[in-house]
Amino acid sequence: MSFVPFVISWNITSRCNLACEHCYIDAGMRQQGVPEELSTGKIVETLADIAKINSGAVLIFTGGEPLARPDIFDICAKAASLGFVVVLGTNGTLLTPKTAKKLKEAGVSGVGVSIDSLEEKSHDLFRGRAGSLQESIAGLAAAREAGLEIQVQTTPTRGNLNELPAIAAWAHKIGAAAFNIFFLVCTGRGQKMTDITPQEYEETLRWATSIQNSYSGMMVRPKCAPHFKRILHQQNPEHPLLSTYIAACRAGTQYCRIDPAGNVTPCPYMDVSAGDIISKSFTDIWNDSPVFAKYRDPVYEGKCGLCKYRLICGGCRARAFATNGNDMGEDNWCIYEPETQEEAITSIDTFAKFGGGSESSIPWTEEADAFLRKIPVFAQSIVRLATEKYAKERDIKEITTEVLKAAAPADRFGRARIPGADKPKQEEETGGIPWDDDAKQRPQNAPDFVRPGIFKLMQKRAKERGKKRITTEFLSEIRDESMMLVTKRMQKFGYEDIDMKSWNTAKEKFAKLPGKVETISGIVDFLNSRDGKNEAIIKKFKSFFTDDSKTMGWTEGARERLNKAPSPFRPMAKEAVEKYAREHGYKMITEEAIEEAMSKMPFSKFISKP
Repeated sequence: MSFVPFVISWNITSRCNLACEHCYIDAGMRQQGVPEELSTGKIVETLADIAKINSGAVLIFTGGEPLARPDIFDICAKAASLGFVVVLGTNGTLLTPKTAKKLKEAGVSGVGVSIDSLEEKSHDLFRGRAGSLQESIAGLAAAREAGLEIQVQTTPTRGNLNELPAIAAWAHKIGAAAFNIFFLVCTGRGQKMTDITPQEYEETLRWATSIQNSYSGMMVRPKCAPHFKRILHQQNPEHPLLSTYIAACRAGTQYCRIDPAGNVTPCPYMDVSAGDIISKSFTDIWNDSPVFAKYRDPVYEGKCGLCKYRLICGGCRARAFATNGNDMGEDNWCIYEPETQEEAITSIDTFAKFGGGSESSIPWTEEADAFLRKIPVFAQSIVRLATEKYAKERDIKEITTEVLKAAAPADRFGRARIPGADKPKQEEETGGIPWDDDAKQRPQNAPDFVRPGIFKLMQKRAKERGKKRITTEFLSEIRDESMMLVTKRMQKFGYEDIDMKSWNTAKEKFAKLPGKVETISGIVDFLNSRDGKNEAIIKKFKSFFTDDSKTMGWTEGARERLNKAPSPFRPMAKEAVEKYAREHGYKMITEEAIEEAMSKMPFSKFISKP
């Protein structure tokens, strides 16, 4: 059995520009770090030492506020160069576009930003400074635009429990890869706070289990809440998340924390030093500390020692220490009550947690082993164990890439499309992206010489915007966009309004371009053949003449939506929408366009439809 740190949370500073109520290291509004704060050189030296054990570990640089350290970019770059997956845990207020770009260039993979309410007053009060919500949202937008993965972190309290579903939905809309629910452990400044009750804790975790498949592309993960796995097992003993790294307490087995002064502790909420990197190497502390040894062969006390979920869950060791003064004692925030000594439930995950899966019991081909190493390091031992179990059950003597893929869940590795599969007939007729029947019918009403152009344009716009199908709503959006572009060109020619006579003026303007004159004449002939049907078109054109935007045009409805946003967010939202629109091939902002653009933006909550 061997124990490897998969994730290390490193509080690289106690400096911070906020004063959050719950901060576990009691950082807040400090201009300077603690006197013994580690130097750049010592941090770089320790990074090289950690790499000896696991250069593929996830390093979470946090604080305080990690961006308060002027050397943060150098530290991140060094860590990334050694092979670590570098993530920043930040309050987001210092994440400007320039800062986010520098983090990306330094090799940072992503950022986790704390959002504890979508109501400015509540969030700002919790974080200790007015305006912090607006700055944090802007930080998320800057990080995402720079190409960093974004995660939203929320601490559940009595004040925001009812808001958690709204924050989760909002996080998904802005493109977060994860919504992390960090359960409070009353340490640091958090000792002064009242935690949620055990029953509220349980209800929140049950809610978290119920929405696991609700947000495509976004994980919902409770943190510092090992009871999550007990609940999953109670609901479904075969639940796929029971065979993953998430949730169960990893303190001292595959996870630890380094504080600003270099003390290594089992987790951020437990101020029990296993040693310090000033007097010992990280490698020696990790491998030899008695503090970590007891978590690797645990003897739990109280009801945790009796519980059948003690290996799957293990209780929160930090909460046991904070409430009982005994890190191996029972977790009082768990409502499960074992009646007597229960037989412990085991799984692939529990075997991996306590050191299994680092070595193979069946030969692996070089290709299969290389494939395994592409998987995030914290999942490799679990995948190895699951694959070898699959092979043994089928009397397979060697692990190949085919065996590995067959043993792994489809959503972990994905499935390649079958080569040579024919495209549906509908796709061949109208392009690569399929059309809804009602949308496909609408271009039939257009002139013959215009129809091929419509099909071609719709395919182009659909690809630019990631559409899976062309719907009648999307067709209307592109129609309005094209009309807006025509209007803008007409305004450049000096038009202030439009009617049927305008086409004759247009022909005069393009007299030296026979092709354009022919096209305009064809349009006029077609429009004249439509008895009484042109009034709606002219009315639509007239509405676009009211837009006075100098850059991208905004329809009346879209501008009304924008004006509903609180004034502090309006310029930021307008700039973000137009930037998104330009990058995704939009030529104007309609109500449909603003809905799609804002669904990807952190500001959507403030201008969404009622």
